[in-house]
Amino acid sequence: MENKSKKRLIIIIAVLLIVTNVFTFTIATTGNYLLGNKLIVSVDSKETANGIKKLLQLKDQISAEYYQDTDDNKMMDGAIKGMYDSLGDPYTAYFTKDEFTSFMEMATGEYEGIGVVVTEDDEGYTTVIASQKGTPAEAVGITTGDKIIKVNGEDVSILGSDAVVSRVKGPADTTVALTIARGTETIELEVVRKAIQVQTVDSQVIGNKGYIQISEFGNNTATDFEAQLTALLAQNITGLVIDLRSNPGGGVNQAVEIADRLLGETVVVYTVDKAGKKTEYKSDATQQLGLPIAVLINEGSASSAEILAGALQDTGAATLIGTKSFGKGIVQEVIKLTDGSGIKITNSEYFTPSGNSINKKGLEPSVGIDASDFMKNNRFTDEEDVQLQKALEVLGGTN
Repeated sequence: MENKSKKRLIIIIAVLLIVTNVFTFTIATTGNYLLGNKLIVSVDSKETANGIKKLLQLKDQISAEYYQDTDDNKMMDGAIKGMYDSLGDPYTAYFTKDEFTSFMEMATGEYEGIGVVVTEDDEGYTTVIASQKGTPAEAVGITTGDKIIKVNGEDVSILGSDAVVSRVKGPADTTVALTIARGTETIELEVVRKAIQVQTVDSQVIGNKGYIQISEFGNNTATDFEAQLTALLAQNITGLVIDLRSNPGGGVNQAVEIADRLLGETVVVYTVDKAGKKTEYKSDATQQLGLPIAVLINEGSASSAEILAGALQDTGAATLIGTKSFGKGIVQEVIKLTDGSGIKITNSEYFTPSGNSINKKGLEPSVGIDASDFMKNNRFTDEEDVQLQKALEVLGGTN
């Protein structure tokens, strides 16, 4: 009997040791342990632990004392948004499930809205980088630098760009009223939303020169560029103008692929992260255009547009013409979370092949020429486009 009791005790102790070890292993390897509605979390500092405790205490106080019913999910989403907003980086953000779906629709170039790409300036205003080509925003004259301060009469000047975008978007063939601040002028606009399917590449032959406009870098931009460049080369062009004016950027890989088609073996761009890790994006030696190139840029040329323009300028493959570019030289990673929400976080800075950082600086054109007053206030032809005409002049020969 005594032996049986001892054996039973040994078994109980063994089981307890196994459970304890599993518990310890779970916390050590996953950082948390869930028991009912209790969560044990491993944090990196006492300050973080105190912050989480404070957050939960305040959440409970709101739930208990606020005069209306509260939504736990909305409160937690708001807390997470606040954490990202505290970084002061307009390109780093947390998206709810609906917001992330909307963001990804715009990133792929298919959505319903007005077709405008925005950012937040240093004062928090939602500011236009560029209107996408052939969209309602372009048709009503929304342009780089415009600030969206009201949507359907609601003051949105301090709501942040994500909230503004969600209000501007909507079903096709519905109207949205916008109040735009342009310098000291306030402009009231009514814009009819449309189904946006952005065509990012357009081309033509001007005299004996090829002209390719890239309005932004979408999923198929490099493929479309290759197809249209091949068609231009079949017409025996003697030079190429690449128009990146008011191009707000997009997929870095698309810009690198296009550079790969134009350049020989070289570094196109490299990034450096917080830990100092350097990552190079290179073109190979299989293709090189072998024609003189002029690239048009302006204050609306940003991000991937600056990567392509910077690579062409630094390697001596092209002459940059126009005005200083926007100056967005940081890279964002987009991550979808398991519940359908998502984050966009700046994780590195990029540099041109010669090591220049353009963030908040922009690219300086080799040939500076501003758009004419007529171009800024009217639709214009190729002949009236003074920047394009300068590019054709720089390329030389017959236009």
